[in-house]
Amino acid sequence: MKSLKIFKAITLLLFIASTSTSIAQQENKSSKLTIVVKDERNKAIAGASILFDNKKHPRKTNRKGVFKIKLKKKPKEITVFSVLHGLEKVTYMGQEKIIIKINSSKKNVDLVASKPKETTADAKQYRNIYDYLRGKVAGVRISSNNIISIRGSNSWNGNKQPLLILNGVQIDEDSFGDILPSTIRTIRVLKGPETSVYGIRGSNGVIVVKTVL
Repeated sequence: MKSLKIFKAITLLLFIASTSTSIAQQENKSSKLTIVVKDERNKAIAGASILFDNKKHPRKTNRKGVFKIKLKKKPKEITVFSVLHGLEKVTYMGQEKIIIKINSSKKNVDLVASKPKETTADAKQYRNIYDYLRGKVAGVRISSNNIISIRGSNSWNGNKQPLLILNGVQIDEDSFGDILPSTIRTIRVLKGPETSVYGIRGSNGVIVVKTVL
């Protein structure tokens, strides 16, 4: 009787171990994801940038608006960004294929409750957004290799790069450089108490860009 109980216990432990191993293998297994990016007229958007949890992938959508990838880790959010069409963020639910439509006419929520200095865009004469910042926005320094810093901001880790926000969503430097000056509606430069809504992320200052798209 005692040996039977021991046998059942061993069998149960082996089953649990086998099940745990199977689950771990499934979690570690890479999954395929196809993203199709379209505009509000259901037309494919080529050259759109893809960000997984705000981290930009080096590849972009092809001429059919399609982006394929093998995911080793499933993201919580996927963001697509097109210079000509705007930006859209969605929650990822584990689908193998997802269609993301960028609604360029959608109103974007301004996350900043204070009233900082706002620069009205008149930017067609500028080659890129860095030239625009040099010529139009006070309090911003742009180095020869396009490194941005905000005068009077506090650097907590030696890095002076400000937080970059486009239409309410955080973006990286590459996506920021893709912004066409002719699409800029306003730029706000925040520092000090004005950045409190962004927490420690805004310790080096915040540049908030709103586009017309």
